[in-house]
Amino acid sequence: MRKILIKSIIQAIPSVIIGGITAVIALYTNTEFFNIISDCSFLIVPALLAGFIAKEKCGSIGFIPALILGSLSQFIHLGLIGGIISGIFIGYFIELLKKIKVPIEFTSIMYLIFIPIASTLVGSLFIFYIFKIPTLFLIEQANLYLNNLNDKNIIFLTFMLGGMIGADLGGPINKIAYIYGITTLEYGRYDIMGPISVAICIPPLSLGIAQFILKNRFSKMEREAGTLAIFLGILGITEGALIYLTKDIKILPITVISSAIGACSAAILHVTSKAPHGGLIVLPLVNNKIEFIISIIIGSVAALFLLYFLKPINKKEF
Repeated sequence: MRKILIKSIIQAIPSVIIGGITAVIALYTNTEFFNIISDCSFLIVPALLAGFIAKEKCGSIGFIPALILGSLSQFIHLGLIGGIISGIFIGYFIELLKKIKVPIEFTSIMYLIFIPIASTLVGSLFIFYIFKIPTLFLIEQANLYLNNLNDKNIIFLTFMLGGMIGADLGGPINKIAYIYGITTLEYGRYDIMGPISVAICIPPLSLGIAQFILKNRFSKMEREAGTLAIFLGILGITEGALIYLTKDIKILPITVISSAIGACSAAILHVTSKAPHGGLIVLPLVNNKIEFIISIIIGSVAALFLLYFLKPINKKEF
């Protein structure tokens, strides 16, 4: 399943790149056209992930049902996590349905009607009534916790927000922190979005840089993704680090801690931003530009330090 996840993420990455680049163009040109393209590009990512995962697991028959479930996940605000779970569920469920023996004359009905409808309905019930409830409960609790934090303790608040940015790399927890930052912009506060802008780029940027410094910690596939990860980090696309997380779960605490440290550093150095985005691409819209870059460096160095001690040498390739 790990190989399937990695391959599916790679297949969905172009949509993320298109969304990120058009978001940056919209940011600098204030053009609604590019903003709409960006929104559409990001909106279909959970569906694409679900579809590709299911297709890799059970064949093309699972692609359409998984697309529907992935779209449902986006609709009910489960994001990338919902898309991944949808694809895995459909893949395994259809594998079970394929084991049902039917007369040869009913095979076409089985594969064109019964399996797609049954998997879509059962999967939708699972996502909507079972998986959604605990996930949205956790999201609601996280929102309440953030809203109850004392804004006077800005350093702790940004530390928490930065950690959330690095927690699921574009998933619902990430989006809670991101939306919280955007909301503060509407009230004329820029001291929250500045640290968030730093945290957004640290996971892909630091992991991409690590491919050149800590080569023996990564597989050939991970090293090949290094340059792309750096590019996505510059564009402020946190999803660029997903391929590393699916390859090795030990990456999770590294992205959480390093993003939190980077955001906290930005708060201490009084970095503020008016841009509802992150990464080095927003540098012209950030005040205290040198401090912004320093904060990114601090977070990235923290990630490299943690990688050195937490990620063992890949003896299979070295």
